[in-house]
Amino acid sequence: MLKTAKRLYKIFSSSDTLFLFITGMVTTLIVAVLYIFRPPMLQFVDYKIYDEFMRRSSVGEKTNVPAIVDIDEESLAALGQWPWPRYRMALLLAKIQQAGALSTGLDMLLAEPDRTSPQTIQESLQNELGVTVNFKGLPKGLMDNDQVLADVLAQGRFVLGFYFDFNEKDSEHHEHSSECALEPFSISQIRTKDSPSLDKLTRTAISAICPLPTLARASPLCGFYNSITDFDGVVRRVPLIISWNGKQYPSLALATLMKAMNKKSVIAKTTKYGFESIRVGKTVIPVDARGQMLVRYRGGVSEFPYYSARDILSGKIGEKELKGKIVLMGTSAAGLRDLRVTPYTPNYPGVEVHATVIDNILTKDFLLRPDWIPGLGLIILLAAGILTTILLTWTRSLLIVLPIAVMGIATVAGALFVFRTYHAYLTPTYALITLGLNFTTLTLIKFWREEGQKKFLRATFSSYLAPELIDEMFSKREMPELGGEAKTITAYFTDIQSFSTFSEKLTATQLVELLNEYLSVMTDILIDNKGTLDKYEGDAIIAFFGAPMDVPDNALRACRVAVAMQQANNELRDKWSKEKKLPDDPTRNTKGFPEAEWATDEKWPKVVHKMRTRIGINTGEIVVGNMGSAMRMNYTMMGDSVNLAARLEEGAKQFGIFTAVSHFTLEMDATDESGKPCKVMDLVEARLIDNIQVVGKSEPVRIYELVAMKGDLTENEKILFELFSKAREHYVKTEWDKAIELYKEAEKYERFTDTKVTPSAVFRKRAEEYKINPPVPAGEVWDGVYRMTKK
Repeated sequence: MLKTAKRLYKIFSSSDTLFLFITGMVTTLIVAVLYIFRPPMLQFVDYKIYDEFMRRSSVGEKTNVPAIVDIDEESLAALGQWPWPRYRMALLLAKIQQAGALSTGLDMLLAEPDRTSPQTIQESLQNELGVTVNFKGLPKGLMDNDQVLADVLAQGRFVLGFYFDFNEKDSEHHEHSSECALEPFSISQIRTKDSPSLDKLTRTAISAICPLPTLARASPLCGFYNSITDFDGVVRRVPLIISWNGKQYPSLALATLMKAMNKKSVIAKTTKYGFESIRVGKTVIPVDARGQMLVRYRGGVSEFPYYSARDILSGKIGEKELKGKIVLMGTSAAGLRDLRVTPYTPNYPGVEVHATVIDNILTKDFLLRPDWIPGLGLIILLAAGILTTILLTWTRSLLIVLPIAVMGIATVAGALFVFRTYHAYLTPTYALITLGLNFTTLTLIKFWREEGQKKFLRATFSSYLAPELIDEMFSKREMPELGGEAKTITAYFTDIQSFSTFSEKLTATQLVELLNEYLSVMTDILIDNKGTLDKYEGDAIIAFFGAPMDVPDNALRACRVAVAMQQANNELRDKWSKEKKLPDDPTRNTKGFPEAEWATDEKWPKVVHKMRTRIGINTGEIVVGNMGSAMRMNYTMMGDSVNLAARLEEGAKQFGIFTAVSHFTLEMDATDESGKPCKVMDLVEARLIDNIQVVGKSEPVRIYELVAMKGDLTENEKILFELFSKAREHYVKTEWDKAIELYKEAEKYERFTDTKVTPSAVFRKRAEEYKINPPVPAGEVWDGVYRMTKK
């Protein structure tokens, strides 16, 4: 039978490695397809990893060339609400130009005529009220504020901002598109033969909201201030060129930089796949296929110097601060500020995005997307998939957790290294997905197959092997054999007090019903605390802690189980005492016991209501293993330590206690809830009952009554413990009168008042006997050991 089962087990447990390998490779290929097409959900995750990489990398050296002129709250409070008259804007721009700024870009839209122009006011009053107003003494050149601003724009390096719209519905409401005076900028295209034209490569706008024609003609090179967000709302890249009506226009940052560098054109290098780069002067800007540049942010808000427009107009800020600067004008005033979401912050001024782009170009500090990056990412993904497939196919899943974790960490660390060193983003997202998906998929398949193998083992061996042993046998891939090993474990014996009385009063069916309920509750407590059930012997439970699997705190667990079992025994007694016989039940008192012993309406006799369990616990070196014959074996325990546990359980009745524990158990190492090393004794409430030397043993055994876990004594039990301990001290010192007096007092507080024997009564009587017949001659020191003369 055993040989046949062994052959079947080997056949059943042979893994289908080909199936696992194919599954792993298919999973890897699926992730590779996802890598190529980048579904939004996974791209969202990838974006967040990209953002985290950026936050964990150095921000690079800034040029301090970009500066921001801020129309802030202080400026509005001092000079009036927005929009300002155009003559004031002209004065502000003139002062910036005079201070030596290289160029100035306006991150704002001046699309409407100035309503505060004297000429406009004259016309409005005449048309609406019929009133003619003359501005005496005002030069004719100051009658039109827009023209005043246009004159300043024409004399300096200024770039006006405008806005492109990509939505057809919105474009219908933009009246300025038809009146737009924007001029496209000059761009030379170096292209391969199969490269499309620029308008097919860039983003294409539907309409534009343009600056006032008077202003646009005065400053021909204008720049769009659009920020293109990814689908999660974060600005990670900006377009440098956008097409409209078949012509190309620069971004505000690019146009402002061109003005500062005195460049009138740029060079775009393209292939059939899109843009490769855009060149301004001698600086080559790496861009993606659509002409968009990845922004390498310098950190959070205010990474560039801010100067208040009020301070410039008042002369407080001048050449010292602005000379050699590329100025961007924006506003931080409430209700006017333009905020963007970046990897660093959800409230990033839009004007700083333009400043960062300019700074990146000036320092040539770019985030790159080399041609080899996508291919390398795919290779890493495939390598991760193949390696995990091989490892998971021929290695146990638990053993591969650490290598896969190391691979995952290495993937992220490598990608972060590439980002920090080469300023290129090598996505770790899909390699991590491959690792996780392969591990999960193949582990689940192996788990399903292993569960089938376990079922086979249980069906074959469960009749004569413990379930725990079957699990251990499966994990080690070993068949059961005869033999054992010596381990320090805890033996555990229980027995129902006066069980023979139960047998006398109950029928066989009633006895089985009672025992099944009792043993089920007690066994659940045992198993829940990693105890191993050895066997049942009638009402007795024989168990142990610490085998077949090692349980370092086996002694403490045994004590915890004993306390829980005694509590459960109390609850069962209460339950049974309240249970009534159902009306349709036949007479349960079939043996005709009197009403005093078994009430007519009660389900159980009085003796069941008083059931108590005795428990014996001892820890020591015990041999555990498969014992028996080759045809039938049992995983059990043997040894003197086992016998001592059995004798503790049986001997507990001599003292009137119900949980007897040896000092070997209580002196075992343990750890408290904080992890601090201690002894089991420190975690339980137990009183020393006696120090006994049994027949045939030279070493005495200290017997304790285990009452509760630490801190759970009742007030009565605390008094009892103190009295009993003091009585014991006098008892050992042979101070019999004091011992007898204290034992008498302790009897009043004994835990069990319905028992014939209590520890205090036992030792009071023994002290009285020793008073007459001392254990040692007068004058000698007694060790307090009670030496038994028979088993």
